[in-house]
Amino acid sequence: MRRSTAVRRGPAATTAARRRLAAAACALAAAAGMVLSGASPAAAADYYYELPYPAGEAYQVTQGPEGTYSHTGPYNEYAWDFGLPANYEVSAAQGGTIIVSGWSPYWQNGIEVIIRHSNGQCTHYAHLNRALYNPGTWVPQGRVVGWSGSTGASTGPHLHFQVIDCNSRVGIPATLQGWTPPTGSWPVSVNAYA
Repeated sequence: MRRSTAVRRGPAATTAARRRLAAAACALAAAAGMVLSGASPAAAADYYYELPYPAGEAYQVTQGPEGTYSHTGPYNEYAWDFGLPANYEVSAAQGGTIIVSGWSPYWQNGIEVIIRHSNGQCTHYAHLNRALYNPGTWVPQGRVVGWSGSTGASTGPHLHFQVIDCNSRVGIPATLQGWTPPTGSWPVSVNAYA
């Protein structure tokens, strides 16, 4: 007959053992989730965009994604129009390298800025009165990159903003500060100056 060699422990030791087991299970689940999703917390930050105007300010979304006026079709389907006044600061929604700055080859956009980001996507700022930097310049998130306006196919001063595929200029679904501001909303920016 075999004797049991197990040592009996008190309630504190049992609780500590359970906590260690639970912590290990949580760590394993978190690691499995990152492997399955293919995204780390750092990668998630790569897809976080700030509003394209200074912190603490709010401007009306005059037309949101899938708007009925001009935000239809693949190029503008996921764009926002913000009611910025003429010659107002337009800020980089995320740090990156400016690849287009000035008059667009597509007359409808007027003066535009396109910034390529570390995630391989670009942000597009159109209808500007002025673009401030040359292509090839790296700008941090929050840097003023242009002045709002009404150039191109525009009926009044505003900022046309969207996340796009850098090569095709096709719009990509995105969120701004973690949500999708709808038409008529007044989202408040947390995009601090850089």
